Formats: sequence, structure tokens, C-alpha cells
Amino acid sequence: MSRTWSSGGATPGGVQPRPAVYGAQYPPLQHAAAAAAVVSPSRAAPVNKNKNASKLQDYENSVSDAWTTSVQLDDEHVMSAAQRVLAQHAAASREEEIMPPVGVTPMKNSRNLAMQRLAIQKGPLPSKGGAAEGTEKPSLYPRLVDTSTEETTRSSAKGAGGDRDAARFERLRRALSVNGESEVDMGRLREDCWLGIAHRMRPAAWRILSGYMPTKKERRESTLRMKRDEYWHYVEQYFHTRFQDGHSDTFRQISIDIPRMSPLIQLFQQKLVQEIFERILYIWAIRHPASGYVQGINDLVTPFFVVFLSEFVPAHAEVGSFDVSQLDIETQQLVEADSFWCVSSLLDAVLDNYTFAQPGIQRKVLHLSYLMGRVDPALYAHLKTHQVEYLQFAFRWMNNILMREMPLRATIRLWDTYLSEVNGFAQFHGYVCAAFLRTFSRQIQAEKDFQGIMILLQNLPTSTWGDQQICELTADAFSLMQVFDGTKVSTSSN
Repeated sequence: MSRTWSSGGATPGGVQPRPAVYGAQYPPLQHAAAAAAVVSPSRAAPVNKNKNASKLQDYENSVSDAWTTSVQLDDEHVMSAAQRVLAQHAAASREEEIMPPVGVTPMKNSRNLAMQRLAIQKGPLPSKGGAAEGTEKPSLYPRLVDTSTEETTRSSAKGAGGDRDAARFERLRRALSVNGESEVDMGRLREDCWLGIAHRMRPAAWRILSGYMPTKKERRESTLRMKRDEYWHYVEQYFHTRFQDGHSDTFRQISIDIPRMSPLIQLFQQKLVQEIFERILYIWAIRHPASGYVQGINDLVTPFFVVFLSEFVPAHAEVGSFDVSQLDIETQQLVEADSFWCVSSLLDAVLDNYTFAQPGIQRKVLHLSYLMGRVDPALYAHLKTHQVEYLQFAFRWMNNILMREMPLRATIRLWDTYLSEVNGFAQFHGYVCAAFLRTFSRQIQAEKDFQGIMILLQNLPTSTWGDQQICELTADAFSLMQVFDGTKVSTSSN
């Protein structure tokens, strides 16, 4: 499915030269010596004209030798002088204050200071729950042990043994393998995937659970080929318009957001990967004018991209540092097209989160507030006492589907469950947020001012989370949904 482009046309995803953008530093840099030396002409004291002429003549005499051609300048002295100037400039730059210090002592306007700090925060603060120095960094991609083929056994959920996992993994293998069942039973597939999916089977399972790949085996190959070709037709038809009036602002915002996405993960800093994300997000925005591109949507592509990429990454390689350029062009295009269609399916389910005024998020935040008042009155009262509004922290939980609150490996495992629920992203996510907030109830109540509460809520200690924590979180959320929905919206629903 390799694509070739005309020599004179724009290459889809090609990086175009952009004018440099220079931002103002905050606070403005002011040097006392320089400020003192500047005197307003209107206030300058009158100076004797002859005195000025005398001073000018003295200055010329003192520097005249610099302009005399007979004077020879030593190159070594010139270079050493230049090095000293550069060193002084570098030292001065290090001393410049980019942001004012944030005092730990509570102040009268601590609420405003906290919100300003959170507003400019580019990434999560160092987590208290991070791994100790010297320990091995957890993998980006969650790899659940397939107990049906490996000797190692483990528990995928509290109270569930290895035999149970082996049975469901075996059912998944029969349903998803090339030589497996002719048609997948969606009810059984949702039930088997709810507690997590073995990494080898996750790409195929996610395609079916997203409604992208048919349940009938005989239709899968033709359908996938048609949908992938359709995506690249959109790229050929629309991507060249990204610099035209009416679309340039959208593409500019996309190109700004993508480099900021997971800056510590090498995979997402590759130029090739960023071009893939540019195409996916721009084509989606063009096809959804009611919402267009909204900041935060870029995060939602990453789990799909990592899952579908993992299908082609060698078993010994780490997905987070894999060089995508090692894959052939056809495989790259396959991963890109599948990521586009699956994230489109997700966004269709929560589109009101991103339309004008974002009514879906407003509604979900109000529902979260209601739930917490019922299931954890002490925490609810504590937040109310310190004037913490749910919208101030839960907006990001809804807009980014908790992706900023936990590592990507935990997000992928959580999405195993979301995709297994009939309305996982639209409905079940709200109960997961309630369970998530309740998990840290004691730590939150230990904070005694607005600033402390907000900083904790924006930096919850989840950096070591994995399968076990997600299993506990989703089990709590499911119990809340059964109680407050009044009806059982379970994996058996169709």
C-alpha cells in the first residue's frame, strides 16, 4: 500500500519551514546598572556646549589608535577577548530569573498563585510515588503474562487465580487468531477483555472492540484494506490545505501541541512520529467542523498508536524508544490508518466534550461532584470548605480521559476495560474518576489549604501504577455504576 507523491506537490506530513517565533521573557529583565545609566532627554540637565566638544575630542584621542591601519591586532588576543565576553554572557543568562519563586508559606492570595502555577505547568511535577533512583524504569507498554502459553502464572485481578486468566486468554486466542473462530461473540469478547488483554492479542482485540474490524473473519481483510485506503484518500484530498486561510490556525495549534506531548518519551519526539500525528489530527479536525481540533485530543491518539505499533516491535525491544523509521513504509501507513479510525471511534462517543462550551465535560464534572457527595461526604465537605471547585481539577480528567494523571502503560491497561464496556468512555469513565478521587481521599484531606490540595490533585502519586492498581480502580468504579445507575450496564449488554 505504498504511496508515491508528485515531485512538485507537498508531501503529506512533510515538515514545512515556519518563521521563528520569539516570546517575551517573564519577568522583564531589568539591570539596575543599565536602568540607572538611562536618563530621559526631557529631564537631562543642560550641559555647556564647549565642554561637550572637549569631551568628544578626548574620546576620539583615546580610541583613535583602534582605527589606525598601522596597528596590528593579535588574533589570539582577539579570540581570548571574545571567549571572555561569551562566558560573561552565559553566566548572566544563568542568573536571569525566568519565573518568580513560589513560596511554600501560605499567603493571602495563595489561591490565585496556585491557579497561575497550574495554568503554566507544562508537565507533571516530580511524583512522590516515583521509583527510587537506581531501580529499573517500568516499560512504557503493559505486557500481561499470557498464562495459557507460559509457565509463569499470575493474577490479573484481586481474587482471581492464574487458572482463570489462562482460560480467558485461551478463549481470546481462539477468537482472535487467524485460524480461530469464524465469528467473534462480542459479549464473550468484552467479558474476557475486561480484566486486561495479553499484549500479543491487544491490537486485534482493540480493533474489534472499537468497531473498526468486523467480528466475521471472512470480512476482516477486505474491510481493513478498504478503510486504510479511505484514510489515505483523505490525506491526499485534504492535507495539502493545512496552510490555507481558514485551516492554517488549526494546523498551527496541532504543530505546537505535538512536540509537547510526552516530552520524556523518546518515541514521541521522533520527527516521523510527529508527522504521523499531524496528519491524523488534521484530517480528523477537517472531517469534524462542529468541534474542530481541541487541545487534549492529541493525547488520545497515543494509546492507539503505541498498541498498533507494538504489533511490529521485536519482543526484546522497548516500544518507548523504538525507531519507527526501521519499519517499511507500508507498515507505517498501516499503523497510522488504524490509529486514525480507532481514535475517531472514541471521539465520536464523547464528541460533546469538544464542541462549543464543551457541555459534555460540564455535565460529567457535575455528575462527579454529585457522586462524591454520596460516596465520600468527608472529602466532599473538605473540598467545599477550602473552596476547591471540581471543574478546576476534573476538567483535565474529562478532557484527557485521565491520561495526564497516570503513566501511559496504566492508561493502556485502563483502556482495555473502557473498550470492553458498552459506553466505556462516555459513561463508565465518570465512575472511574469518582473511584480515582476516592483512592486518594486521605492524602487530600491531609492538605489544609487550597494551594496544597490543588497541587496534590494535579500531581497524584501514580507513577508506579500498573495492572493491579487498575484492576482495583475499575472494580470500585463498576460497583459504583451498578449502585447509582440503577441498572446493570455490563459487558453482556449489546
